[in-house]
Amino acid sequence: MMDVKLIKENEKGKIYQADGFKILYRNKGSISGDNFENVEELMYLVEGSAELTLGDSICIIKAPKKFDIPAKTYHKIRAITDIILVMFEK
Repeated sequence: MMDVKLIKENEKGKIYQADGFKILYRNKGSISGDNFENVEELMYLVEGSAELTLGDSICIIKAPKKFDIPAKTYHKIRAITDIILVMFEK
């Protein structure tokens, strides 16, 4: 059995580390990412809706939704509502 560890908490929300993935709770209006400095990420939006920017493309996504963020790609996730994401880093 493994504990799920809280690794970060701030005004944006909380991030937990589990065995091989992270669980992100993001508050309405918060912005995650907003950079090019990432490894390849597989994301599952399991609750809520968000504005997703990947490179020059912007779209609105609603749970449940799976999406990939390629390595070293500009990305930004703006929480339209409170959201829950599950993230696997490749």
